[in-house]
Amino acid sequence: KGAHVIITARTLGALEELSEKILETGGRVTVAPLDLCKEKDLQLISRSIYEKFGKIDILIHSASLAIPMAPIQTMQKIELLKFFETNTFVTQRLIQMIHPLLKVNKKSIALFIQDTANSKSKKFLGVYNATRAASQEMISAYAAERKRLGPVVLTFGPNPMPTKTRQVLFPGENKQKLSTCENEAK
Repeated sequence: KGAHVIITARTLGALEELSEKILETGGRVTVAPLDLCKEKDLQLISRSIYEKFGKIDILIHSASLAIPMAPIQTMQKIELLKFFETNTFVTQRLIQMIHPLLKVNKKSIALFIQDTANSKSKKFLGVYNATRAASQEMISAYAAERKRLGPVVLTFGPNPMPTKTRQVLFPGENKQKLSTCENEAK
């Protein structure tokens, strides 16, 4: 309560829906459609937050790109670069750009949502799992490096939910066996 929430995504539709929910509960929200893969977008949002608020108390990062199931030998280099850009390199650049805003408050929190459910399934998910594992290693290093001085770096791996990302990874999966987004948000 009392927080000003800044939400970002590539598309405006999901942002508008989330914005309405925040406003309905009496919250304050800034909607920022942007692509974290674009350096200028990341610089712009970082600068805007600095100019308006001077700090970030809580960062929640959950952006990722679902990679369709495919045999590892069929992946082309251009596809690999796109997937690593979104699922791995963005994590490092986000840390780099947002860290100065987080370190203003020694009690700030950086929470990274991680998809750990797929790492057990190797078949046809090699590239996806590799991008997520590399991202997790960077987050773990950031947590270890900042343990004494802050921010607090946390990860959260929700149970599988019927999201669009999950549908790309596991088409035809029985959605009735998945957790709900509402349950995982609790």
